[in-house]
Amino acid sequence: MATLPTAIVFGGSGLTGSSIANALLERKEFQVKVPVRPSSLDKPSTVDLRQKGAIIIPFDLVGSTANELQELITGADTVISAIVWEQLHQQYKMVDVAKKVGVKRFVPCDFGTAGRRGVRKLHDLKLDIRDYVKASGIGYTFIDAGFWYQLLLMCTNEKQTSYPWLYEDSRYVWNGGLVKTAGIDLRDVGQFSARIVADPRTLNQYVFAWGLEVTQQELVKYARKYGDPNVEIFPKSTDDLRSFIAGAEDMRLVYCHYQHSMWILGENTIEKAKLPEFGGALDARELYPDMKIRPIGDYAREFYKK
Repeated sequence: MATLPTAIVFGGSGLTGSSIANALLERKEFQVKVPVRPSSLDKPSTVDLRQKGAIIIPFDLVGSTANELQELITGADTVISAIVWEQLHQQYKMVDVAKKVGVKRFVPCDFGTAGRRGVRKLHDLKLDIRDYVKASGIGYTFIDAGFWYQLLLMCTNEKQTSYPWLYEDSRYVWNGGLVKTAGIDLRDVGQFSARIVADPRTLNQYVFAWGLEVTQQELVKYARKYGDPNVEIFPKSTDDLRSFIAGAEDMRLVYCHYQHSMWILGENTIEKAKLPEFGGALDARELYPDMKIRPIGDYAREFYKK
């Protein structure tokens, strides 16, 4: 039996990374290795991946030297980065080492919504890394995705989010709520990604994975149908959002930038993602027409049970 190619998933015990690692293990097209900080070796998601056949490697990316990273990556065919956003700069050394040891495909930590430069600071950092990847000459695939259903739905009680401010912010409806945005179940991000990284058609390409396009008015209907029929909604304007951005910090600032891109500018659609100024994305749903997309209504019923 031929040896499977190796895929290394950095951040594989996190939300996005575990979705990808699980899907790779399910498809059985790669030997999956997951570097994990020593403090996370007993994390439930790490234990689950180990039980499913992933090779768990104790490794501290932030504290590692180039030589230690080289030893880890040598022999890998594909390197996928799904690290936390605060550590995105660590990818520069990952690219250098991956190029040096002959990795065939590097997938940086994108997995966000479609958009142009100059709207979201976090997206701009990711675009800088894409430019660095291209300049290195390494094979690559850039993957963006619709906004997760897990964050897209409006909260009807405080138990539905780990961010206290999101309980109200999720129910802000911008300029009437008629702009469409692409959404996807986080679990489908992994399913799409596992297929994308094994596909020769996607080498040196940008791919956009999405499940559906939805407006905020439609999200209000889901909240009232499956959550609380009397939930309060807060109409807001572009000027309101500018004020929020001016006073926001950390994760709330990131969230506000996403809201501006998605609901004010309408950037996060498959039509926009395909445009050259957005990167000229391939449509993952066209690449994989047999992919079964999880409907947002099904997830809404699950979400509003919390």
